[in-house]
Amino acid sequence: MIMDKILTQPEFAVRKRELLLDYDFYADEVADLNMRIPRVTKKLTDPEWLSEKDSAVIMRAANARADYSIDLLTYNYCAGVELTELRVFYPTALEYWESYAHYHKVWHDTEADARQKRIPHFALPSSEFWDVNRMLCFGILLGWSQLMPRLVTVVDYNNIQKDGLYERLLICLGFDRGTPPDECLRHLPYFKTLKIFAAPPEQRASLMAEYLADWYHASRREPYHDQHKHGENGGYNFRGYWSWEAAAITYLLDIDDSSYRDAQFYPADLVAFARAAQTAYVPAGTAPIADNELRARAGEPCPKAGQWQTVDTPPQNRVFQQGEAMANLNSAYGLTVWRFVES
Repeated sequence: MIMDKILTQPEFAVRKRELLLDYDFYADEVADLNMRIPRVTKKLTDPEWLSEKDSAVIMRAANARADYSIDLLTYNYCAGVELTELRVFYPTALEYWESYAHYHKVWHDTEADARQKRIPHFALPSSEFWDVNRMLCFGILLGWSQLMPRLVTVVDYNNIQKDGLYERLLICLGFDRGTPPDECLRHLPYFKTLKIFAAPPEQRASLMAEYLADWYHASRREPYHDQHKHGENGGYNFRGYWSWEAAAITYLLDIDDSSYRDAQFYPADLVAFARAAQTAYVPAGTAPIADNELRARAGEPCPKAGQWQTVDTPPQNRVFQQGEAMANLNSAYGLTVWRFVES
């Protein structure tokens, strides 16, 4: 599924999250990505095209599509696209990352020389950490924690060095990763998050507020720093300034973010969305879920065709076809949850 909708200028003016993002730039970039992704997908599903190209060309095409997918998520978040729409697209983006991993390994096995055999799909010590960080944090915050083992398989490939922040996020998700290192491969700003994990729960909110206050200055060696200045001259693609890791840590450690919810660079609505998604199966005041009751959240593909009813007051009924995205009706408690009624 592709996010092919582009917000109108009036919609953008009201909904945009990244205040430095220009409408024309956003619209041009998203239109370009929505052209490039299907074009690459067509090539990668064309047996004739695949048979004519060597593994390096195929690998580069798959790599480009993986990059396009995380950028499309990022631009649409900055512009103010509904989080349920981002949630629906995330599994597709993950498939693109897995496709790149497959073709990158094929290239390793067939064409790479001995010095290139250990190149990771996404090298954590390099600027690609930003891509991995965005992909991991979006997965966590959009309610796709169950898909993270697939992402980890992609990222772990030949990444011999371990990153302190990345490992701690995975441990919070329940991964058995052993003792995490006390260093971050990119160092700043990420190294400053480690003391948040180590601190007593009552100290974490103040430490996170400090982290966010210093985040942009500490990020001065990261690829996104000062990107908006280059974007004005048609240089680099400005993808917004967001501390994705601050949101993921806040959610995973269940930190009360009331003291820094309005902090610059903090994507507060993603944390609220993640928390709503976490509790959505049993909203406050509702009956427990029966063992045989089928439920699905907004944005998920419908698991069974038929009539569904919202777990909300008052309940609403709709008919969905199998595979159709479950609708979000802006339920009072957060993300809409549907229960199956009948075929």
